[in-house]
Amino acid sequence: MYFEGYLLVTDMDNTLMNRRSAISEENLRAVKYFTDNGGRFTVATGRGAVTARDKIEGLAINAPAILQNGAIIYDLNTGSVLHEWHIADERKNAVKIMREKYPFLGFEICSGDDVYVYAKCHLTDRLKKLRDAKVSEMTDEAWTLPWTKLLMISTKEVIDEYIPIYRQYDSGHAVRSGDEFFDIVPDDASKGKALGIIADMFGIEKSHVIAAGDHFNDIDLLKAAGVSYAVENAADEVKAVADFTAPPCDKNAIAWIIGEIEKSIG
Repeated sequence: MYFEGYLLVTDMDNTLMNRRSAISEENLRAVKYFTDNGGRFTVATGRGAVTARDKIEGLAINAPAILQNGAIIYDLNTGSVLHEWHIADERKNAVKIMREKYPFLGFEICSGDDVYVYAKCHLTDRLKKLRDAKVSEMTDEAWTLPWTKLLMISTKEVIDEYIPIYRQYDSGHAVRSGDEFFDIVPDDASKGKALGIIADMFGIEKSHVIAAGDHFNDIDLLKAAGVSYAVENAADEVKAVADFTAPPCDKNAIAWIIGEIEKSIG
């Protein structure tokens, strides 16, 4: 079939979804056309399964999703975890120090589908809007659970200031996933690594692996792909590593990219 042997993986927020956090009808139709004609399509996001599933209704995903910035490879259709990586226990103490010294910062801990709120902030209430969300206050037991992601949350200006301070206590792998979010993730996990695993699952050669993104947590995803696109609204650092620039997220970027793939096949 037309797109057989191709894999398209896209970031969700401000790439696949527009600035209103919705997937346009044009993008939905284009993805269905892509998968109906043999292509493999999925998402790579900092979101967990619950928050991702909340946004992808009607989206023709037919490959495992990359969740929590690469900490989980997940089959959204069956609800099963295929691969999972965890933050090393010795890194957990950093958040205790930060919360004690800077109580105005928000912290959330992800373990599987569960979210533990360690320190509330102005964005904590967003979790109440999610269907099937399992959110609770931090417990003693939560410290012993495997963590797939730790979020430090505040305003852009505060996050800018406190990332270097957090780094004094934990120099492990972490990425900025948005203006207000700093994601602390397992050292051996990334969107790019997960992309390679998924491509191998389907035997897709690198030149036919296409990725799209907009923020710093997408950089290794774009580097791992054979062909990469940064949307027009992407950070300049992301545009610098991408092969091409796509229209902005509000202008059906993924539909446009699928059109470019079709042109390249000829």
